[in-house]
Amino acid sequence: MLRAEPAVSRFAPDVHVLTGAGQVTLWHARTGRHVPLSEELLRELERWTPGLLPPPDLAPLARRLDQLNLLRESVAVDVGALLPCRSRLVLTLPDLPALWLPDPAVRTPGGHAWRELPLSAARLAFWRACNGSRTTVQAATAAGISLADALAFLAVLTGAGVQAVQLRDRPVTRRDPSLERLVAPARGAAPRPADQYGAFGETTLGEYHHTGITDGATHFDDHETTIAHAFGVPHPALGGQRYGARLFDVLDGRGHVRRDAPLVEVGPGDGELGEAFLARLGGPVDYLRLDASPELLRTQRTRMPGTREVLGSATSLPLPDRSVGLLLSNEVIADLSAVPFDTRRAAHGAAAEVQGRLERYRIVPHEGTALYNLGAWLFLEEIARVLAPGGVAWLSEFGGLDELPEETTQLDHPEVSIHFGHLVTIARALGLRAQLEPLAEFLRADLGAQQLARHSYEGLRARMRAEGRHLAARAYTPETLVLPWTVEGLQWVPISDQGPGPLITRFMALTVQRE
Repeated sequence: MLRAEPAVSRFAPDVHVLTGAGQVTLWHARTGRHVPLSEELLRELERWTPGLLPPPDLAPLARRLDQLNLLRESVAVDVGALLPCRSRLVLTLPDLPALWLPDPAVRTPGGHAWRELPLSAARLAFWRACNGSRTTVQAATAAGISLADALAFLAVLTGAGVQAVQLRDRPVTRRDPSLERLVAPARGAAPRPADQYGAFGETTLGEYHHTGITDGATHFDDHETTIAHAFGVPHPALGGQRYGARLFDVLDGRGHVRRDAPLVEVGPGDGELGEAFLARLGGPVDYLRLDASPELLRTQRTRMPGTREVLGSATSLPLPDRSVGLLLSNEVIADLSAVPFDTRRAAHGAAAEVQGRLERYRIVPHEGTALYNLGAWLFLEEIARVLAPGGVAWLSEFGGLDELPEETTQLDHPEVSIHFGHLVTIARALGLRAQLEPLAEFLRADLGAQQLARHSYEGLRARMRAEGRHLAARAYTPETLVLPWTVEGLQWVPISDQGPGPLITRFMALTVQRE
């Protein structure tokens, strides 16, 4: 929770000090301009006597504070001469009329709460006139309202509890980052049930997959959106294709799709990817779906009739040796067990398994404590066992070639990024050919293609929920986003930027093949 308190006499009368979640910010209530500081630096500023030159080490900061009219000695703000620049987080609902905006003071692991700020017709006209290049006086004139009414409205919009406008002395750049974020508490970690961790600190999601997933149709909208789900609608980034169709075409173009051996998908999610594969394959095909979630198996069944299904684990595939022609596992392995191992301590339990495989595959461990993707290693060993001669397995997930695995904190269950360098080493030690590529390059994705910005999606999702509606988590374009009401202020960004789904540039694709 943020707290706003009047600043000491060192600062201008309209300056407040915002504190909360370990941060301190000087906030000018009349302009919305602000500067983050450390508590130590704030104390140094408060000790600086008004009317005297600042100490040499504070001089650069003092100049910046003076430019923002934050100091007691600064020139008084002339709001009428400044340019109102709207936050790009705020959405306009002109039919109500109202602003729909995130609440800076309320932030959960799932993001900010959103609320409605009703507008009169005159205030809507003024809000629209604030285009970042008009002064307050000019915007008020264009909107046909008095300057006094405009100033009263701006006093609301520039407050720390709203943060909808900043008053600038010059136009802002097209993507000024300060207009795309809030001064707010840090995003917290989601609470995790004890059964999601084992006795040695390893992630264990067996119970979560078995009983925690309760609505397969909306799970990947509301709980863990995947790249495949976000691009489950035709998208310009994939040449107008859906994710599953593009993946099939790339694999088929490389000669990896076989029709004379079973095709196995491990963790098919809601079945969209498999549905696309079946449409591309045409005719009868032996397609096996393996999932740890009974609910997701039921959801897949409606999209993939005629396929076989097995409730099981990726680390113990119920398949004969050398029987699989193509195995797919899209964004699954981060859910498999990750184990903390400390080189300075004796290893027990799951950590002993990590140590044994580090030695077996001649992987040099990180000094001290680190997470290791043991579940993904075990899965790879199973893949090596079940692939037929010439068979291929394709896996995707977020991670990097040599970065240490890290656990996510905002989801309702732990997912751990993948050290793909370890997987490549293990695959080759198991006699498999291994090729690692960034997922976007593998899919030949156009990273410059546009999608709905993450903050705009979050605002729309919150509004839909407030009305008892559901908004799927898709990489929408202006052509594919269909809403029940008019919305102004939506932002569009390249797919290399944050959208409704995960950041595609954080994902890798690993292809392994048995000779």
